[in-house]
Amino acid sequence: MAETHSSEELINKAAAILGKYVPGEALGDVEHATIDRCIGDVIAEIGKIVAISDRDEVPNLVFETMARLVAIYAAAEFSNQPLDLMAVQQHEQRLRYLIAQTPTYEVLAVNYF
Repeated sequence: MAETHSSEELINKAAAILGKYVPGEALGDVEHATIDRCIGDVIAEIGKIVAISDRDEVPNLVFETMARLVAIYAAAEFSNQPLDLMAVQQHEQRLRYLIAQTPTYEVLAVNYF
């Protein structure tokens, strides 16, 4: 299994969550552009939780949750409604949980008596 996912995979996953993606068919230009714009917004939003420097290298650990966040942002764009902040907050909390469980493999200094 890949350790990272591309932005195209993220777009397709978010579109699938929204019910706009059918496997084997191309996503419409408008939908693709809208979801693509939302990726930048989500990366900026979660920047203090997880650092994603390249949108084509989304870590596997946060891919599903990030796709759901992108879908929430895109749903607000498609429906011309305000962003569902409660849903965003729940998924950000999930990201915090996922990142907190990640081992750092850092060697700790030992302090004997």
